[in-house]
Amino acid sequence: MDSSAAIEGLERTQARLEEYAAERSLSVRPELIWPGMPLPHEQQGPIRHACWSVAGKLPGGVPGRLRHQAVYGKTFGMNVAMQHTIMVCRIPESVGYLPMLSVRAEGLEPSLFYWANDRRPREDVGGFESVELDRRYIVEVAKGQDHAWLRQLFPPSFIDWLASNTPVDFGFRLDNGVFTCECPQYRGQHRADGEVDEEHLDLLAGAGGRAGSRIRDEVLEEADVSWGGTDPDSAAAHEARAKQPLGGRLMRMISKFAEGVDTSVKEFAEKHGMEPKNASEFHANHIRLPMPGTATDVLAGPLPGTGRPGEMAWLKFSSMVDMEKNYIAIVVDTGRDLPSAWLDAEDVTIPGFGEGLSERALELARAGRYGVSTEGRKACVYFKSDSPGNWPSGAQVEAFVPQALELADALA
Repeated sequence: MDSSAAIEGLERTQARLEEYAAERSLSVRPELIWPGMPLPHEQQGPIRHACWSVAGKLPGGVPGRLRHQAVYGKTFGMNVAMQHTIMVCRIPESVGYLPMLSVRAEGLEPSLFYWANDRRPREDVGGFESVELDRRYIVEVAKGQDHAWLRQLFPPSFIDWLASNTPVDFGFRLDNGVFTCECPQYRGQHRADGEVDEEHLDLLAGAGGRAGSRIRDEVLEEADVSWGGTDPDSAAAHEARAKQPLGGRLMRMISKFAEGVDTSVKEFAEKHGMEPKNASEFHANHIRLPMPGTATDVLAGPLPGTGRPGEMAWLKFSSMVDMEKNYIAIVVDTGRDLPSAWLDAEDVTIPGFGEGLSERALELARAGRYGVSTEGRKACVYFKSDSPGNWPSGAQVEAFVPQALELADALA
């Protein structure tokens, strides 16, 4: 069948997204829904699809992206034209304070909030003294969440906004530092012709940005006024959630039997004279230092091959719409004050986020496809594993250390 009309529809969508992004100082890039996904002209059949990220500093000041998918074609005599948008951003500051928060519309279990095989313990939260909020939303958190702090996150003004001023079926979910939201009833198809709806994109970015900013601001306020740097409120709940497999008891037993116990990090630590560190404490110590994921393992001590003191973290990023990504990060004290900055090789790509960093550091980051973030005297340099689902080898990590330190030293 002729697919030219479908290809034209996808090209038209990309052009409209680029116009939308240009007007709002955002950037557009193609995105693969899964590794190896064929491009539209390589796909078979009359129905073609594509996905893009509209990335930048979204309303509310959070760095993130609108993940936009479009489908066009004709089948069984019917024209297909659909758009679907989800907002995704990272709130690494929330790790240890809010391991998981789900706010979803009552009576709906759309794909974003569908728990599938996620059997990790969670609990309902109620009693916000708002009949309308209780009527509209189901609020869930990870088991072990500190409820006193959670109440601080929901002041009357935020409750009133959620209950009375959010779009129909708006909902969001924060899980291990990754924030996602959508308006599932709209499905990005408010326009009858199935074309890009700029108003819907603004609606989603604005509502999601406000919710994400509220979480981030409350975490930073809590860290500034009432916490000494070692024991965030829900550290134990985060630790349990970050390391616990998604599946139920039977699936965990099968996985453990098939894969055995992974001792590679322990062996790496013993080889290089490093000591394990609590992951929640690590995040809390560097709460204003952006990182690409949540730590599963952290080592502290002399960095391999250099003797320089620092920390090394194994970080994991995943969301309901992203494949899992694994990172290795090194955090060091540079000995001098640095500008606050975040430059990511893949996911942030926000104009101006590298401002204040030296040209040499930017050159090294781009050449190695490294991410880098700075705050105070600390610098975090990280890279993503090229093997989906697998961590880099010990030799790869050892080779990364001197390159990361060279980049860190070039920051000022």
